[in-house]
Amino acid sequence: MKKKEIYILIAIAVLSVIALLFMKNPFRKPEEPKTMVGIFYRDKLIHTFDPDEDAVYHVQGSYGTLDVEVKDSKWHVTNEQCPNHICAGMGWVTVDDLLPITCMPNEVYIMVLETAE
Repeated sequence: MKKKEIYILIAIAVLSVIALLFMKNPFRKPEEPKTMVGIFYRDKLIHTFDPDEDAVYHVQGSYGTLDVEVKDSKWHVTNEQCPNHICAGMGWVTVDDLLPITCMPNEVYIMVLETAE
């Protein structure tokens, strides 16, 4: 082989390695899957939230409004306008809980969604 051909092969090899490093870094840690929580009204997803971010969400239901308070990776219903206040009595819920918070008069329920990557 001539010197010119060797230089061309080296340049192609170097460019290939650089392109592979830009496409996918093998030393980078994969991202952790993110868990989201959904608020549903009449079986339609109306809002999602990150349980790790503290906030208060106001939801309009069939019977009235209710607030969903998120704090310290837990959430619960407050200030709901229902006759029995059962959903507020369900208390704080976390990602590990299997049952959703359900407010039947308002047709609202809150549950953990599948984790998204």
